[in-house]
Amino acid sequence: MAPTNNPANGVHASSSTHHTVKPGDNEQPFPAFKPSFLERIGIGGFKLLNKYNLHDGYASAEAQGNANETPLPDERYRGARHSDGKFNSLERPHMGCRGMRFGRNFPRHLTAKPTEEELWTPNPRMISDKFMARRDGRFIPATTLNMLAAAWIHEEKFEVPLPEGGEPWPHPRMELFRTQPDEVRDPSDIKCPGYNNENMAWWDGSQIYGSSEEVTHKLRTKLPDGKLELDAAGGSVSFLPRDKDGNPLTGFHNNWWIGLEMRHTLFAMEHNAFCDALKAAYPGMTG
Repeated sequence: MAPTNNPANGVHASSSTHHTVKPGDNEQPFPAFKPSFLERIGIGGFKLLNKYNLHDGYASAEAQGNANETPLPDERYRGARHSDGKFNSLERPHMGCRGMRFGRNFPRHLTAKPTEEELWTPNPRMISDKFMARRDGRFIPATTLNMLAAAWIHEEKFEVPLPEGGEPWPHPRMELFRTQPDEVRDPSDIKCPGYNNENMAWWDGSQIYGSSEEVTHKLRTKLPDGKLELDAAGGSVSFLPRDKDGNPLTGFHNNWWIGLEMRHTLFAMEHNAFCDALKAAYPGMTG
């Protein structure tokens, strides 16, 4: 439950099981956020980052829509999360939403598609062997990085040619998914292609809640108060529930491994703790 202020209707929760309620006699409305001096500096820094370090994946911002062509389907999305990522920018409602191109940290004219030779120089397997392979069977600790950081580093599919003399591998090539470029929408896309995102680009917990209203609704209506379902084992240990094929019931489960299992489970437990805290503080709020 991520409540927001609504002067006309009181407090509401930004889930697909949305209800609007007025604060009760014993409840206090959420105070308006007033950033401190240091927080204002941080906000200014983010604005500079957005202006100079983030670049559009399209030749024109018009590709991301406008308020006239894509009006708000419901006023609640003015201050609440839409599961597919629309309306985070009211001026460009499709910015960062599901199916749109990834943005870049460099201007488009500097992102020309590499040749095969450039793509494999240096060879990623060679880099892995040089920096990560154990020497004489001894573990090489990463003193500044936790192993769970790898849970955030999921690559798409490529074929990585194996260099001569490397560690034995049952096949001559490591096959990984190759990212398909978006269709050509502008002549500049031929030299500098764009790549669509299967999910959304926003860091808004979509890996937990899903990138569609349908998935969010399924995940957040199994239990009361907008909680996420968890299976208990032994009375104190929680696990993500599974579908009939054994896949975890969560927003996004591609490339699943134990690191992601831990992160998604912790996020779900934290979500439920917030639900309990909000319900205790605002008993009139619904899920």
